[in-house]
Amino acid sequence: MTRQWLRQLRPDPDRPYQDPAIPPAAVIATAAVLGPDPVRWALQTADAMAAEVLEQVPEHGGGPAPLATLRRSTESTVLAALRLLFAEGSGNGDALPEEALESCREFARRGLPLDRVLRGVRLGHAGLTRELTSAVERYVPAGERLTELRRITEELFSHADTHASLIAESYLAERDRWRGSDEAARRATIDDLLAARPVDPEAATRRLRYDVARTHLAAVLWCDRTDDPLPAAERLQHTATALARTLGTGHPLTIPATADTAWLWLHAPDDLTGLTGRVRTGCDRAPGVRLALGPPAHGTAGLRRSHYGAREAERVARLAPGDWLTDYREVRLVALATTDPEHARWFVHDLLGPLASDGSRMRELRETLRVYLAGERSLRAAAGTLHVARNTVTYRVKRAEELLPASTTAGSTLELRLALEIARAELG
Repeated sequence: MTRQWLRQLRPDPDRPYQDPAIPPAAVIATAAVLGPDPVRWALQTADAMAAEVLEQVPEHGGGPAPLATLRRSTESTVLAALRLLFAEGSGNGDALPEEALESCREFARRGLPLDRVLRGVRLGHAGLTRELTSAVERYVPAGERLTELRRITEELFSHADTHASLIAESYLAERDRWRGSDEAARRATIDDLLAARPVDPEAATRRLRYDVARTHLAAVLWCDRTDDPLPAAERLQHTATALARTLGTGHPLTIPATADTAWLWLHAPDDLTGLTGRVRTGCDRAPGVRLALGPPAHGTAGLRRSHYGAREAERVARLAPGDWLTDYREVRLVALATTDPEHARWFVHDLLGPLASDGSRMRELRETLRVYLAGERSLRAAAGTLHVARNTVTYRVKRAEELLPASTTAGSTLELRLALEIARAELG
């Protein structure tokens, strides 16, 4: 027996929908059973659950990588629950999706208390139950609703209870393994350095097997979704080694942050000239790996400073996926301006007006105006950068300026340039 009404689920057009965080294969497999619209409903519901968990238990977050891990966990869990409900309990409800297990293991390594982990699990299941209850009222005939509500509530309760038990079991096993590992000691030292707590530099150097008193170049490496057969950890390690080889800096300090993200520190090379270009052309990165570089900085304070610069570069890079390499020094203005994302969006729409609209044509006009202003209004320079004719630049700039609000054209060029840089990161 199957619940055919689940195939009628549709995403809410008035709620945001993001690209899935889980691998495409998982989406395709569930869509083959339920159809594409129920899967989109599930992903939309899962991301709303993740947002609620972050609001109620903010320790589940902590940056782009932990958020991506949380989204993968909620998305895989909701899809698994839908498959179980569709099969009316005859599916495999006694196993956690791998994405949920990895999220649990990450929480253990980060030292998040188990009660906070389980609080997130309970919030997630409560959110899913609410959404499914509304769906029953919408899609199930009136005479069958009460029976169906009772049945799916019982199944979801049993599923949630099993889920929480497996999460706790996995968490405790990973916590015990982690506490006895050298990796945990290294991570504790790094956490102290990043929190600016007092640390003996010599002791830290011995424990990390990396000289913390020198000048550092930090990086964040992460894996985009890819069908490459190599595990993410191997691809990250390959790229870290390749980066060190390219810059000739010796063995790097690598700390796993999540299953698909690593933090990296190198001793900065003596010659920093053209560093980004050397990395871009010479680094033999593994497939699907992206890289954010921090600014070079000296000593234990510099280790922290460079790392947070790399984290900001990572955040900006994740706003507008594209180039595999992002240098903080090239995006620091956008990083500063987008620290408050909602305020940044208001700023862009206030300054750009209709020019902030979606669509490839608007992106083309914004990019042309951005390059034109950055090149001190040189048509020749803009044409060369964009690889188009000067007349094309002239037309696009004129059209872009016509779309700007009057208050912007009469105002500060600096504000307009900043709005265009933010729009490039957030709107493409």
